[in-house]
Amino acid sequence: MDRMILVGVDGTSACHAAIRWAILRAATLGSCVVLVHVVDDEWGMIGEQSISELHPSAYALVEKETVYARSIDSAVTVSTRILLGDPMVELGVASREVDLVVIGTHKTGFLHGRAFGSRSLQLAATAWCPVAVIPEGSTTERHGIVAGIDDSAAGRAAVRFAATEAHRVHEELVLLRAWTSSVHGSEAEDGAAEQRARDALETLGSESVALAHSAGGGVLVRTRTLRRPAAEALVDAGMSAELLVIGSSRRHGAQMAALGPVSHDVLLNIAGPTLVVHGDTEGHPEAELAGRTK
Repeated sequence: MDRMILVGVDGTSACHAAIRWAILRAATLGSCVVLVHVVDDEWGMIGEQSISELHPSAYALVEKETVYARSIDSAVTVSTRILLGDPMVELGVASREVDLVVIGTHKTGFLHGRAFGSRSLQLAATAWCPVAVIPEGSTTERHGIVAGIDDSAAGRAAVRFAATEAHRVHEELVLLRAWTSSVHGSEAEDGAAEQRARDALETLGSESVALAHSAGGGVLVRTRTLRRPAAEALVDAGMSAELLVIGSSRRHGAQMAALGPVSHDVLLNIAGPTLVVHGDTEGHPEAELAGRTK
């Protein structure tokens, strides 16, 4: 199957940011781009007659976005699809067939905690391939690839993807560790617990650097350790990074459509192009985009 990048489009300036990012990426990878517009019918209320009435405007929208995409790089193959249903659900289903899903967002502010109506969070949680979220106005000069690291399959997947990406674009890779102290014992107990935490972070850093070198060849790797909440550290790093890569462990059951708390807060406070990968898709065809980008 040809490399394929899917872009969710809705005619907004945020979707233009996603299209531009995807086209520029596709041009360097030899990928084709599929622009997908979903006619929103979340509650199943659109009848057959209404569908036929809505389709002309939907076709006009994707034609307009195709013209915009080809104006960025006419050598990239661009096709279109129109779907019906809940946009994030349909994009999630379509993600089974592609290497990467890209969506734009207007969110550039700071909001912590649980939020309702943030549909891109649902897509990032449920997609079968990596999801890139591109904030509007993120085309400023950026440098370096940043990956958040932790001791999980998702964290290791983030390191691998970020390392191959840094190798591909000839950028430095920064592996970011963040931690906060939560011990409340005696002074001696607190000191011992803090030392154990520091030792664990040191081990994590060494293992992550080795993993990055194995995945990214001769990529330059630097580590940073910050004593602050992980989401805040990642958001700050994403303000100037060419790409921030974060891992999110796949959830199951009633929480299937929910991201972990760190990924959730990073996307709500997004400050630059951010890509979410899942650890439990390692070895699946959908997860091998990073390995094919060298």
